[in-house]
Amino acid sequence: MSNTDFALAVEDLTVSFDGFKAIDNLTLYIDRNELRVIIGPNGAGKTTLLDLICGKTRASGGSIKFNNTELTKMAEHKRVRLGIGRKFQTPSIYENLTVFQNPEVSFPRGRSVFGALGFKCDAEVREKVEAVAADIGRPTASPTKPAS
Repeated sequence: MSNTDFALAVEDLTVSFDGFKAIDNLTLYIDRNELRVIIGPNGAGKTTLLDLICGKTRASGGSIKFNNTELTKMAEHKRVRLGIGRKFQTPSIYENLTVFQNPEVSFPRGRSVFGALGFKCDAEVREKVEAVAADIGRPTASPTKPAS
């Protein structure tokens, strides 16, 4: 019995690796605008759960719904197009780029081959980068000059 009001609904999720159940009948609901933290010791299944949600690993059973769209049989790249992404534990920046240019390269319009070829840093891009910088409390300086 699914509740479709959740942003993410994981129900009876199971995955086995050579007979070992890494996740066994997990149910988890996350509301819109809710933040959850998955904690546990090494080997508890935290990374496996993220791999299942993102599509890197296929579930043996159960359901994963994002905004009421079933994900368990959906390809990884299609999940990304729905807005499902992942940030790995190792923080990384491009040291040869400015503080402004680091978030600029992740702007959605520049992610495809043709988008990257024709990408221009216009007012919309500048506003979005500045908004992200304001959220994290870091000034970006200008797009061409490194921040001090």
